[in-house]
Amino acid sequence: MSSNNTTLYAGIVIALIIGAAVGYFVYPSMNPELDPNDYVEKSTYNVLQSDYEDSQEALINAKASLGGALSEAALSDIVLSQIKGLTAGKKVGLVLATGGLGDKSFNDISYAGAQRAEDELEVEFDYVQPTAIAEYEGFQRDFAMSGEYELIICVGFDQADALTIIAGEYPDQNFAIVDMVVDMPNVASLTFRANEGSFLLGVVAGMTTETGTIGFVGGIDIPLIRDFYVGYKAGAEWANPTVTVGEPVFVGGWGDPGSGKELALGLIEQGYDGIFAAAGGSGLGALEAAHEQGINGYGVDACQDYLHDEIIASMTKRVDNAVFQMILAATTGTFQGGFYSGGLAESWTGMCRLPEEEALWESTFGFVHDPIDEDIITKVMDARDAIIAGDIVVPSGYG
Repeated sequence: MSSNNTTLYAGIVIALIIGAAVGYFVYPSMNPELDPNDYVEKSTYNVLQSDYEDSQEALINAKASLGGALSEAALSDIVLSQIKGLTAGKKVGLVLATGGLGDKSFNDISYAGAQRAEDELEVEFDYVQPTAIAEYEGFQRDFAMSGEYELIICVGFDQADALTIIAGEYPDQNFAIVDMVVDMPNVASLTFRANEGSFLLGVVAGMTTETGTIGFVGGIDIPLIRDFYVGYKAGAEWANPTVTVGEPVFVGGWGDPGSGKELALGLIEQGYDGIFAAAGGSGLGALEAAHEQGINGYGVDACQDYLHDEIIASMTKRVDNAVFQMILAATTGTFQGGFYSGGLAESWTGMCRLPEEEALWESTFGFVHDPIDEDIITKVMDARDAIIAGDIVVPSGYG
């Protein structure tokens, strides 16, 4: 966990939990000469002591797993009530990536994080859906110049150039950017160790292939997408040393499902029987090809298994958790700019067939996964635990 992640989580969780405990805990007076109003009945004291101890236990748990505590909203009713007192009615802005809502992937999962903040924290949020990179700067500036927003969230690496300009123009405005680093003091740069979640997906692919050959369709050939590929390849080879993971192919954009489908069909003709698509909206075409040809498909970012029976697992980039946590920080006054990196340990990446995720996605999309062999899940969980413990170091697409 990065130092900024620790600072963020500690600043929110620990401060609020301690605040709840202090707000409710009083010491009883043992001096009968004091005014009776200065002490409490023993029964009342016992209740307060119990509340305090519960808060201390929550504090210890939060320190032990700060990211998970926030991701699962493991907060007491008292703390949650205090949070809402700080956050209710505050506003955030969301500038989505080109392609907009309905991509069943990156934009949709980002929006879900803001929606969760609206539901649980009672914040208000506005969003825009640019259709071209050239529109980013104008939308960012419109949000910033209003002065109404505690945080402006920019989704996608290609918003970095515009945000560098706008963050400089509005130094007192808090921003967050997803999947890229903008080195400005008022910008939180959120990056995801996609290689870790992709490793788990590779385990599934490596253990389910029948031809022994699996492939990858990416959006654009950049380190961000290479990170998915190298993790996927490493996981497949770790689980099945005889598997062949073909060289990645790239669509060249995020909103071209037709080309994504053509690339996937070309791989299938060569004997590939499993394809991981990490290409935004373009990836939907690759998954459609897997469906039509009856081979295993693997989704990305959000769980895409509900799209077709052939999509048996998806790497999850939990942008919803990252977005929610940043909104929580900004609306409680604990936001700090800087670099944040999250992976399996922080619940910022994962895989939809993990026991802790499967029910969430089935509820979100209203479907039921087909069963998967227990030995595959066991292998996946072994890999997850080893990565978190540092026993497996997953290669990165960044160098």
